[in-house]
Amino acid sequence: MTGHHPVLALLPFQVASGAEDDALVAQGLLEDICGELTRFPSLEIVSWMSGLAVADRPDREVGERLGATHVLRGRVRRAGDRLQVSATLVEALRGTQLWSERFEVPDRDIFAVEAEIVARIAATLKARLEESVLKESRRKPPEELAAYELSLRGMALLRQGTPEADEEARALFRRALDLDPHYARAHAGLSLSWFNEWSCQFWDRFQANGQLAYEHAHRALDLDDSDAMLHVVIGRVLLYRREFEQASWYFDRALALCPNDAENLIQLSICEAYMGRPEVGIEHAAKAMRLNPYHPNYYYAYAALPHFVARDFARALEIGSKTVGIPMVDMPAYTAIAFAYLGRMDEAARHLATYNDEFRKRITFGREPEPGEALDWLLDANPYRRQEDIDLLLEGFRLLGDNGAKTARAVDRQRSNGGERERHAFLRHGDGWLVNYANRRAILPDLKGLRDIHSLLERPGQDVHCLDLAERQGDAYGGDDVLDDKARQSLKARISDLQEELAEAEDMNDTGRAERARAEMDRLIETLAKALGLGGRNRRLGGLTERARTTVTWRIRHAVRRIEAVHEPLGKHLANSLRTGTFCSYRPERPISWRLTGDSGA
Repeated sequence: MTGHHPVLALLPFQVASGAEDDALVAQGLLEDICGELTRFPSLEIVSWMSGLAVADRPDREVGERLGATHVLRGRVRRAGDRLQVSATLVEALRGTQLWSERFEVPDRDIFAVEAEIVARIAATLKARLEESVLKESRRKPPEELAAYELSLRGMALLRQGTPEADEEARALFRRALDLDPHYARAHAGLSLSWFNEWSCQFWDRFQANGQLAYEHAHRALDLDDSDAMLHVVIGRVLLYRREFEQASWYFDRALALCPNDAENLIQLSICEAYMGRPEVGIEHAAKAMRLNPYHPNYYYAYAALPHFVARDFARALEIGSKTVGIPMVDMPAYTAIAFAYLGRMDEAARHLATYNDEFRKRITFGREPEPGEALDWLLDANPYRRQEDIDLLLEGFRLLGDNGAKTARAVDRQRSNGGERERHAFLRHGDGWLVNYANRRAILPDLKGLRDIHSLLERPGQDVHCLDLAERQGDAYGGDDVLDDKARQSLKARISDLQEELAEAEDMNDTGRAERARAEMDRLIETLAKALGLGGRNRRLGGLTERARTTVTWRIRHAVRRIEAVHEPLGKHLANSLRTGTFCSYRPERPISWRLTGDSGA
């Protein structure tokens, strides 16, 4: 193996008939498979063009000549009015066949199903290659493993869903980062390890573990924003933080980057159910299992939830019954509710008892739960966006005879609406903002920096990545400009001048001058961001982090200055409590309750 990843050599597909039309089909399939495989960052692909010169050589020699660990061969043959397409994956060193599959379609339908064949081959190849590397890595001592192998072993451990496996996985991910500090998937693995404990275990450390998951996910994304899996990871973290709009952006981006990764699709299936789009989740799960027919058992647990949210309880139970030994505390609760809605109360009661036993064992650690606590946990552990889906669970527990009386969640909501929140307010007011602090009110015009501050006030003490505050553009990825030091310094100086010019223009209500300054500043920041790497180093960079960090920092600081001009106590409080940079946060010296939604009352 070279570097981190398996290296796959694609050889030209053989054509049994020699017919020109069949040759065109074979070539088209090969080129499309090559293009689709390049969407998977865990694979390195040797183009079919490089394989032309060695296509007639044994697999071992092909591997030696092309530096490949694996070889893909294909064949197209005609059988009457049908075309047969076969593909075979071989480990080059040993000549071991790892996978082979054949597709047969009517000749007239080949172009209609070509995309499906390409997606199936690409997704299965990716899964089989990772399985091969993982199997080989288990034969080696840890000190001989590359960063990619360490991360694969770590990811496999995370699927066990236990604290012990999570901790063992973290050790592997940290070792991978020791070998390669810029290996994005190791940071993604660390994020998922903390996410496991955040979403499934250790609710007494919910806040701290959730923050670690978020930070490592963004570190991974800063290193490689073209990896679809990383977008799924951070989207899931944001989903569990109930930041639904931001989460949706990451999910959509993941699909755009790699629409045929079965592992990402099955993860997105459950996310779409939470987002209130169960029909999309059902499609993702079906496609994931079609692309990877030899998928792990947990696929069924994920695939069942969208059917439950779609109120197809019989189908949810049918799919869920195929899961064995999946460590998901809430599965028996869903099963009990589904049986209750179907009127099968004996089976519902049995699964409810299983849920309560698991809850005592794994969530309260032997303590008898308070009334309604198991229901509250279920609502917290499942981040539903739609109230109708929350009501589905509440009604399910009522059918089970467990109303939870007045749940702790309802009590907390009442407390949060108490009088102290009325003393401090940061509210939309017409086209602007109304602020109330220290018994003093002020009205401010709308500024992007005020929206940023409002977002930070919503989650005090939490770090929020600058990209989750900045506006994104779906096509703003990529770019490979490189600047020398002199050009960089010149750009930074001009940006600084424009910031002051923009602030002065806005203070004087000179909208024309402000728009011109803002447009020029955005162009210069984008140019600078494309040419800078982490820590301001010159390098090619595909992401927007540098631009977002600069833009958001300036917006917040300018907004604080505007607040201080009309409300000095609040301006000083925010200047002391807001942190800006790659991660931004609101960390006041003492807890302050803010009213952030509702009628401004003015």
